[in-house]
Amino acid sequence: MRFFINPLRFLFLGLALSLAGCNSSQSSNDDSGVVLRVGDQLKGLKSLIDSAGEGEPRDYTIKWANFVGGPPIIAAQTGGSIDVGWMAETPLIFAQAAGSPVKVVAVSTSAKPDGSAYALVVKTNSPIRSIADLKGKSVAYMRGTVLHYMVARLLEDAGLSLHDVRSVQVTGFGSSLLDQNVADALTLTEPYLTQLLEAGKIRVLATGAPPATPGFNYLVASDAALADPDKAKAIGDLVARAARATRWQRENVAQAAPDLAKVYRIEPRIAEKMIERSPSRYAPIGPSIIAAHQAEADLFHKLGLIRTRLDASKIFDPRYDALIAQVENDQ
Repeated sequence: MRFFINPLRFLFLGLALSLAGCNSSQSSNDDSGVVLRVGDQLKGLKSLIDSAGEGEPRDYTIKWANFVGGPPIIAAQTGGSIDVGWMAETPLIFAQAAGSPVKVVAVSTSAKPDGSAYALVVKTNSPIRSIADLKGKSVAYMRGTVLHYMVARLLEDAGLSLHDVRSVQVTGFGSSLLDQNVADALTLTEPYLTQLLEAGKIRVLATGAPPATPGFNYLVASDAALADPDKAKAIGDLVARAARATRWQRENVAQAAPDLAKVYRIEPRIAEKMIERSPSRYAPIGPSIIAAHQAEADLFHKLGLIRTRLDASKIFDPRYDALIAQVENDQ
C-alpha cells in the first residue's frame, strides 16, 4: 500500500498471489488504436489517477486489469497480456533473478525521510522496548517480502540476525497473532498499521523507514512494450499522470482521502492519517534508488532466497526521468 503511501504495499509486495481477474476498459477520444494494458492492484492506481483528474488520456486508451500481488502482474507481462504494472520493489528482485523481461520505468518513494507504510509492532503493554529485546522472542512476518527484509535489516542493525529470533510465518495481517500470544512482535502494513494504532492496540517498535526498507513503489513495463514506439510514448504519458496524481494526493490530503478510503474500505479519517504518515512522490531513477534496491537484493541473496547476486542497475530504465522531474519541479 507507500499509495503512494505505499498503499498497496498492502501487499503489493513479493507475494505470488493469484490474479483477481477483474478487467475494465477506459475509453478516451483516441483514434490511434493504441491500447496500453495496465496491471493494477485493488484498483489502487486507477483510483488515484481518476481522483486527481488524470484518468482520460487523449492519444491512447488504457485497459485496466486488476491483480492481487506483483508476481502475477510480472507473469502476465512475461506472457504478453499486460504492458505496465504497479507494485512494490520486492517482486522485481525475484523477477530479475528469474530473467523476466521487464524494467522499472518509474519509482515513487516517501516524501518524508521518516515516512513508511510498514512497521514492526508489539502489544501496547509488551515489555519489549527495543529491537535488541527481541533476542529469543518470536517475530511474525511474510517470507520473501519486503517485511521479511525489514525484519532482517532491523535485526542486523541491532547486532542480531534471524537466527536470534523465532520466526513465525504468516499469510495475512491484523493483530490476532499478538492477541493470541502466537508472536511477541509482528510486521504490519497499511491500512492495518494506522487502524490498530488509532485503536490503541499496538505500539511501534520500529518503522520501515529507510534504511530498514527502501519504501518504493514501481511502475514496471515489459520489454516488448518499451520496444514499441507507440506504446513507449503512452507509457511515458502514464508515468507523468501517475506522478502528477501522486503529487496531487499529498498536496490535497482531505480531498484525496475519501477515494483512498474506498480502496481499503476504511474510514476517511484513517485514510488521511495514512497519507500524512507517508506521503509519496515520484523521483528520477538515481544512484540512491539503485543502491537501495541493490541492498535489498543482496540481503535476499545472503538469506538464500535467490541463487546469484544481481546487478540491480540492469532492472531500471530511466528514459522517463525528465518527465518525472518536470512534474515535481513544476510550480
